[in-house]
Parts: sequence; structure tokens; C-alpha cells
Amino acid sequence: MASFVRTATDADLAELARIEEEADALFTGAVGAPLDHPAPTGAARAGEQGFVLVVAEEQDGPPLGFVHVLEEGGIAHLEQLSVLPAHMRRGHGRELVEAALDEAADRGHSTVSLRTFADVPWNAPFYATLGFIEADSPDHPFYRALLEAEQRIGLGDLGRRVHMSIDLIDGMTMDPEEFEELVADELDRLPDEMIDGLENLVFVVEDRQEDGSLDLLGLYDGLAVTERGNYGMGELPDRIIVYREPHLAQCADEQELRAEVHTTLVHEIAHYYGIDDEQLHEMGWA
Repeated sequence: MASFVRTATDADLAELARIEEEADALFTGAVGAPLDHPAPTGAARAGEQGFVLVVAEEQDGPPLGFVHVLEEGGIAHLEQLSVLPAHMRRGHGRELVEAALDEAADRGHSTVSLRTFADVPWNAPFYATLGFIEADSPDHPFYRALLEAEQRIGLGDLGRRVHMSIDLIDGMTMDPEEFEELVADELDRLPDEMIDGLENLVFVVEDRQEDGSLDLLGLYDGLAVTERGNYGMGELPDRIIVYREPHLAQCADEQELRAEVHTTLVHEIAHYYGIDDEQLHEMGWA
């Protein structure tokens, strides 16, 4: 059965509470008791920081399920996934989660978290098939508030609850401080004749571009020495930016990462000296 996922419209929002309540009714058999809390309205969900997607079986058809992702302080948290029972087992839940992960990645998030029942088949076991893994709940105000809310409405009394998360970036992981040390180390390894001519230039490490994309490894932000003309004293330093997350996404191990960072540094320093991309390709640097 085809699935069409879209951002929730005002008309869709009016159906969300009904969809959630019908889906939640299934928990009575799974955990031995109903989920004793009312579903929030679609308008209330839309008023939260984040996004709501719905799924239909026709391009402009009525919503049959939805996913709600909260965003707060760099966190992306899958707060709710509901599909009408009559339309389950058709892949709609999977389509919603996959679309939500894509949207979160497009918004610059590197991970998505959720909390769910460990032993309900369409909860933790289902999310595990999508790549979510069980982990300790981070010691963060956002997650502490979630735990308190679960205790307040008695979810913990109905079965074991787990925190799960999924990384949206393939490749390596390395914290910012360690990556900066690696960049500094590779900079020290460059030939003296390449480094000695650098003036009024700083090297900066950033996670990724401002637009959140992972397609750029590095950037020379300045004016090449061949174009400076009357370049005098007092100008702010030019910058060579090395982006951490794109490098990690493209590399499988530290050896490969070092080689990629080395190439990026050479590439951007070459731009400082006025060497263009065509020359870099001829030299085997790009």
C-alpha cells in the first residue's frame, strides 16, 4: 500500500487526537491497562517547537497516522507515533519515522531520541528494526522533564520504559576537542614551505555549515594573496574553516580521517595562495 507523507495541515491537525486515542486503545491488551491520559489536540502539538508529519494512502487523502518530533536546545525527540489500528501493518509507521529522521537531519540534528515501552512489539522492538538502540537517558533538563511526566501519568507502572536513540550521521564519531587536536596535529605535519608564507590567517574548526548540510569539508574565507593589492595592516584575519561532521561522515577510521583532513588543509591553503580548483585537480589535491 502506498504511503504519502506530508507536513500536517490545519485540517490534518484536527484529526490527530482521534488517531492517537484509537491507537492507544491497543495498549489495554498489551500492558493490561489503558493509557489513562487524554491525547493532546493537534493544535497543541503544532504549538510545540518541532514538527508534525502525517501519512495518507492517497496524495491528498485523510491522515491515517502521524509522527510528532519535539525540538529543544539542539535536541530532536520523537514524542509520538500513532497509526489508526485499521491501517496498521501496511508500512505507514515505518514511512513516518523514516520521513521524520530525514526531516530532523535536514534541520541539522545529528541524533533523534525517543522513550517507549521495552516489551510492546510495536514499540521498542519496532524502533530497533529502524536502527534505534537502547541507551541511558541523558542527564539533561529536557529528558528529566520527560521522566517526571511519565511518572506523573503512571506510564512506568504499566511496563519497563526505555530511552532509545539513533545517529543520523554515518561514519565515525569523535568529540570536538579530539577532532581539533587531530586537525592541529595534521597542520603541524604540513611542509614548512607551505606554512611559512601564511600571514593574517587563522584556522577554525566548526561542526558543519550554517545551513546544516554535510557536503562541504572545508572553506577558505578570505582574499587570496594574489588578489590583495593594497591589503594593509589592521584587516581581520582570513579564516580556513575545517568542518568536523562532514569529515566524520565520510571516514571509516582515524587513518582515513587524517588523510581527509590533510587533503582539506592543503586544499584550502592552496586557495589562500591563489591556486584554483582546476590547478588543484591537476596536482591531485581535489
